[in-house]
Amino acid sequence: MNEREVNHGSIGEENNDYRRLIVAHLKYIQRLCEYSIEIERNSIEQFLNSLLITSELLSKKEFSFRVNSSIEQRKEKIPKKFSNLLFLIRSLNHGNGFVSMYGTNYEYSSTWFEKKDQYLYLNNQAIVYDDQCSCELHSYCSTQAYFFNENSSKVFVNGLKMGCTPSESLHVSTLECFYDELCVDLIREYTNLTIISLVNETTSRFHSKTNVSQLIDNLFVEKWLTSMNYSSYYEQCLPSSCSYTYVQHFHILYFITFIFGLQGGLTIVLDWISPRIVRIIFKIYEKRKKQLNAVGPECSTIKPSTVISQQ
Repeated sequence: MNEREVNHGSIGEENNDYRRLIVAHLKYIQRLCEYSIEIERNSIEQFLNSLLITSELLSKKEFSFRVNSSIEQRKEKIPKKFSNLLFLIRSLNHGNGFVSMYGTNYEYSSTWFEKKDQYLYLNNQAIVYDDQCSCELHSYCSTQAYFFNENSSKVFVNGLKMGCTPSESLHVSTLECFYDELCVDLIREYTNLTIISLVNETTSRFHSKTNVSQLIDNLFVEKWLTSMNYSSYYEQCLPSSCSYTYVQHFHILYFITFIFGLQGGLTIVLDWISPRIVRIIFKIYEKRKKQLNAVGPECSTIKPSTVISQQ
């Protein structure tokens, strides 16, 4: 296998001024926020139009558990969908070696076309950033963003990066500069852009030094709010009447349990009723016996005899 020859260059100082890239960064992050909001709204609308089908009316606790479980699943799927789409676009851009219009990933080594194998082409070379990171091998190469002042000295911008492409360099940047009024004033001074500093919320789950890539993975969502109305669910799903049938297969253990239960029930019943039945029968028998042994006066009819004498 022949070793591939790679030419590297470093971007010129005049081309690396952050004034060339800041507008692209602001437009890109604006579009990311808009697209994340669109994805969230579509997902919420799909969830609200979905059906909750159960075989029986759920209790309030079961209802809350079922709905929260479904919401958590959607909250995990939405960022993955967004991240997978961005990963596909980024992979296509880097894999095909597209040259950025800002000239931040490749630069042409000459201004003349060269002829080789009947094809005309321009020689170019990949640009190298910090830690000898080449844009030909990696798309995330970057360096600290800075402005050139009148004395040709660099004025660095906190948190923001410049790299192979504006999108890739923004992913590894942080937004801490926009929380700092002095840093925002610096951008205003060098770009004449109207930028309002962000409010640093101490209760935010994101730190000001959180990179944009992590914000993208969370869809820029600060907090999800869930509202459930069990009363409405109860009124809509409470049936006026219901019935069901089921087929129960014969089971030897159930049969044995049933026999023992039946025997136990009969034993209790017989223990209670048998003595009473015996006493009733005995009383009837005694009464009959007394009636048979009773002695009463015997009445007999004696017809008077007639004596006829012959004289």
